[in-house]
Amino acid sequence: MKKLSNLFIVVLISLTSVSLFAQNKPSGMHELFPFTGFYAPDRFQNSLNLGVRYEYYFDDRLSMGAAIGFARAGQEYYQQVGLAAPEQGSSAVIYYNGRVTHSIPLGKVIPYAVVGLGVTRQHSESNLTFSIGIGTKFPIGKTTYLRYEISDHIFSSGNNETSWTNNNIELAVGVSFFLQ
Repeated sequence: MKKLSNLFIVVLISLTSVSLFAQNKPSGMHELFPFTGFYAPDRFQNSLNLGVRYEYYFDDRLSMGAAIGFARAGQEYYQQVGLAAPEQGSSAVIYYNGRVTHSIPLGKVIPYAVVGLGVTRQHSESNLTFSIGIGTKFPIGKTTYLRYEISDHIFSSGNNETSWTNNNIELAVGVSFFLQ
């Protein structure tokens, strides 16, 4: 996982460098994307999620930003059937990351890909997390878009022989707002 983390840091820095030296004039636009949706933690019960994403646009294709989200990794099913809970600690999940987005405007519809690096706190354990996702924005006003995004938050948890890789899937839906 350490080699994988280092590779993703290099990719993120490379994409950031490309965006800083993009040939198009920087537009200086800011976008806020409050969202809700579903969060599917690996080996736990799915839950609703809430959060917000922020992006700063260098041009019409490249942006850089941050995200924070809240969800649950419930274990009620395990407890109801009399099994031991897979992990001890709080079921609250907090995930946050820095991210780089590359958009491909197709007329008014804007599909995009995103990569991020951050932290996921799940069951009282904080882990370095690599995120990758895709999404689409649909205009519903002059500065507002209906937006969805599907992301995979990948991280290792546990210790030594008991460690495993988590793939927590997130679906985020909401209305984004551009600010100048």
